[in-house]
Amino acid sequence: MAATALALWGTNASTNGSQALSQIQQATQAAPERPELLWLHLRLCTEVPGCEPQPIEARLRKLDPGSGAVWLGPLARAQARRDARAEAQILEMMSKAAHFNVYWTTLVAKLSPPLSRTPVATSAAQPVPTPLTNAMNSTIGWLSSLAIPAFRAATQACDEQHVREPETRVRCQQVAQALQKSDTTLAEGMGLGIEQRLAIPDSASAMQVTDKIQTVRHQSRAAAAVVAAQVEKEKFSEQQLKLMEQLKKEQDVSRAILRWAGQPLTP
Repeated sequence: MAATALALWGTNASTNGSQALSQIQQATQAAPERPELLWLHLRLCTEVPGCEPQPIEARLRKLDPGSGAVWLGPLARAQARRDARAEAQILEMMSKAAHFNVYWTTLVAKLSPPLSRTPVATSAAQPVPTPLTNAMNSTIGWLSSLAIPAFRAATQACDEQHVREPETRVRCQQVAQALQKSDTTLAEGMGLGIEQRLAIPDSASAMQVTDKIQTVRHQSRAAAAVVAAQVEKEKFSEQQLKLMEQLKKEQDVSRAILRWAGQPLTP
């Protein structure tokens, strides 16, 4: 049901939004203790007009109390109504977060196999059919499209203008640290971007942040190049999904791929 929901939204969000919500709601009702499904439900709800995200946010907050990602929606809504006081209060809550996980590897590992048996993965004409690879690529693309807009509120709250205010600066420093402990390169990169903004130019700490950014970028791009170079794509995709079942961070999967390929972890 969750895979169907993602595919419905991914293939035609404007037409299939209500159907996608119905499918993901059934999935979360059948497995109420799975935070990754609640996150997907929340993101789909945010993208479909008329859906109220607050009840889903409350459930996810209860299920994963250390999550800062669950506050991204309330932050965006406070920004949209220009409620500076609410924005500051929510940023304070986010500064206490342990992580900003979006359950990336779990969702890709769980949703790709069922999608590989649908027209999404099998309808394209290919000399050598690669349905599992097609499904994984589609899943990653759709999850990225759902995740990226969610994090814009955090970068806006910690932009150059806002961090001039001392309390906001402290909160953003803490948010940046939590983002860097998260399970996607996207969140880690945003955390590093905020930390870079806060660092004194040309200082030792600024250079350390630059080194971290270059390392994260290298690992992500080099791992993607290894994946793209594989001849037996279906076999490699199967191994990738097994890695994702074992490793909870996208970054750990990238590092595992580089170690397997005998490539350096640093640029």
